[in-house]
Amino acid sequence: MARITPRRAAVAVLLLVITLTGWSLYTLQPPDPASASAPAREFSAGRAMKDAEAVARTPHPMGSAGAAQVRRHLEQRLADLGGKVSVETSTVAVNGEGTAKVGEVANVFASFPGSDPTGTVLLVAHYDSVPAGPGAADNGVNVAAVLEVVRALREDGATRNTVDVLFTDGEESGLLGSHDFVVKKAADPAKTVVLNLEARGVSGPSIMFESGRRNSGALPALGDAARPVATSLADEIYRLMSNHTDFSEFKEAGFTGLNFAFIDGSARYHTASDTTAKVDRGSLQHQGDSVLAAARALSGAPLGSLDRGDDTYFTFLGLLVHYAQSLVLVLALLAVLAYAATVWYARRTGALSGGSIKGALGFFGALAASWFTAFCLWSLAVLIRPQYENLLMGDTYRPEWYRTAFIAFGFAAVLAWYQLLRRRIPVLALTLGIWGWFAFLALVTAVLAPGAAYLFTWPLLVGCAALAAALRWGGSDAQWHAVGASAAALPAVLLFLPVVALIFPTLGIGAAPVPLILCAFITVLLVPLTGPLPRRAPALTGLVAATAGTALLLTGMKADGFAPERPAHTSLAYLWDADRSQGTWASSDSSPPAWTRKVTGLERGPVADRFPTFPPVLPYAAHAPAAAGPAPAAPKATVAAETTAGGERTVRLKVTPAPGTSYLTLMADVSRHTVKEASLLGVKVDGGVNRPFSEGPWKWGFVLWSVPADGVEITLRLSGEGKVPLWLTGYTPGLPQSPALPPMPAHLTWSTHGDALTNVTAAGRGIRA
Repeated sequence: MARITPRRAAVAVLLLVITLTGWSLYTLQPPDPASASAPAREFSAGRAMKDAEAVARTPHPMGSAGAAQVRRHLEQRLADLGGKVSVETSTVAVNGEGTAKVGEVANVFASFPGSDPTGTVLLVAHYDSVPAGPGAADNGVNVAAVLEVVRALREDGATRNTVDVLFTDGEESGLLGSHDFVVKKAADPAKTVVLNLEARGVSGPSIMFESGRRNSGALPALGDAARPVATSLADEIYRLMSNHTDFSEFKEAGFTGLNFAFIDGSARYHTASDTTAKVDRGSLQHQGDSVLAAARALSGAPLGSLDRGDDTYFTFLGLLVHYAQSLVLVLALLAVLAYAATVWYARRTGALSGGSIKGALGFFGALAASWFTAFCLWSLAVLIRPQYENLLMGDTYRPEWYRTAFIAFGFAAVLAWYQLLRRRIPVLALTLGIWGWFAFLALVTAVLAPGAAYLFTWPLLVGCAALAAALRWGGSDAQWHAVGASAAALPAVLLFLPVVALIFPTLGIGAAPVPLILCAFITVLLVPLTGPLPRRAPALTGLVAATAGTALLLTGMKADGFAPERPAHTSLAYLWDADRSQGTWASSDSSPPAWTRKVTGLERGPVADRFPTFPPVLPYAAHAPAAAGPAPAAPKATVAAETTAGGERTVRLKVTPAPGTSYLTLMADVSRHTVKEASLLGVKVDGGVNRPFSEGPWKWGFVLWSVPADGVEITLRLSGEGKVPLWLTGYTPGLPQSPALPPMPAHLTWSTHGDALTNVTAAGRGIRA
């Protein structure tokens, strides 16, 4: 029998790391879609796509004829499934941080009573789309998935718990439908589990990326899914982002539940190419499988005592792990103690004689090398293809080539960093110095972001245990010490790699330094393996990685070019100031294509001073002379009545939109006045300052969606001396015809930047209340 040597053990560990890497990546791939003939109790993407095609035929934003057609389809389908169906129509005002939002929503609700209910499983998906596209992924296939999940559940007979379905309206307009449902207290948070379905792309695995409060009651249901994908780190990241889904309204109201989405392929997100033909059927299958498994488990579970606390959770190799957050700090402290004991033991045995502090400081070199590599590679890609910067989500159409290339270059950069340090710092000292940061981060995240602490706690615990064993039984052989220390890389691969795979599409290629820094955490834990391996192995491995990265980058540049099937993004709006009779073309493109430049030019200039409803993200503007530019119809506002009492004025405005107006905004200059409250269509808008981000004085306002064609009356309660300046803006889909602007070429599409394809007309500089 061959003698086990440190070198052979190191090779075995390396092969195990490679195997775990491949296995982990495999479990992150969506399954093959099931056909329409799949067994009735199973979820079938083939069956669901029939409903998706009915929902996503055309754009169907809130209040549109397309939305009404979708709503009728959903009512019929839910009735066919045996549900008690109702359409809840009401006008909603969403106040809080940011411009207030007002609009009439029509939520579709259906209930399927349980046989012996202890609570309710509420399946939620929004059915409205953005005006720019038919919204197949966001959110047509998810609406269809809910219908297919309900159909599969009904095959089991009556469920123990009640299963309700809520198809919300107005999600794209500011979560109006879900806000209305929650405000009306249409469900009991103490006995309801919410399963929300979303998408921010057209492909990728189904990710359970956000859980509700007291999630320990709902999380076990996810474990029944085949190859679930989830991490509580996503909860921590999502909390810091400005993104919201319908689930945000439920979570804020104290509901528990699970939020599912697939997020890859974001280059088509909110564009005309978000069609059923572009949606990955495997992503739909994975979403449906995950939600069906969770719904089936929860519909038969006792839901009367959901208030059980919060769990940390993560998946690896298709398995779900979750434990109480009360254990997170305990485990982190245990890891810190294990690290301190390992350092002490290494010093006592003579294996560690110094250099740990240098190793700890050297760790920043690895992170810096990864960050700098990603920054340079993305800068190079943008230099070659400037219009990559117009992709709002930061991802290209074929990002997998770039992601793999960046990881290969990042790996090579960290190995190069190690080559610089290995002659100055012993391997064990370097390793323990790096582990010191893991101990620090485990403790810090356990306190500030407990959902992320597992990433640092478990590699440190496993590494310390293995290194202690090597110090105990490996004698004074430094190579055995290196093999033992390398064991920390095994849990790191299993825990970090899924996070890297998920963060890439979440943040986009433009933010590649973030996932590459996480890759560095894996690579630095592999550094001890270089001890038993030949001295030239790191250099040769780095050279191979850099060569592979170059080949992948060049392939990506060739495969990911823009074409009619992969159109470049552009944004363009026509802004008309009716008071001054001045027109302006504006684009938020960082690098406007030639077609857009025909009317905007390249001169960068702000537009917020002339059109305060537009955000500062629109840097390009060119003025069109009033005589040559189109003069679209503007909304009108007149003061219908005004009264004064106790130093407070009440002003009633009559606002009439221009024909075809999609929505209106009304803002007030509150630098010398105060808007105490506004009321319209039976709802109230809070006063004060709700637009603190505004660069000018227009720091209060609201947006009105689905504007009545015959106009609307708005009552304002005001204080302050003199008249309050108001700014009224109407937004009409499409651009006015202009000889200066030919039809959009086939290789371009509208970008996801706000209302970039909207014809904006503004009036009201002279309106004073």
